[in-house]
Amino acid sequence: MLPARHNVPPLPHAVQEHLGQMLRADYYERTEKPRYLGDSALPLEFDPYLYRLEQKERALRLMRAREQGTRAVADALSGLEF
Repeated sequence: MLPARHNVPPLPHAVQEHLGQMLRADYYERTEKPRYLGDSALPLEFDPYLYRLEQKERALRLMRAREQGTRAVADALSGLEF
């Protein structure tokens, strides 16, 4: 078992970027290409995961909008005297 490496600094940003570009390029070359416009290049097995991710992102957006809207209304009403 490998020891925990909590004290090891991360790779420099330039190295991370370079590795990320290489991984994305390799992934792009290996993935299936869409057969027609609108065809998803991702396998159908990913659909449930993508749907859940989309729902989670939508819920976060709605929550953020609700919080910002509530804060904006509270700020607008705080200057009024009743």
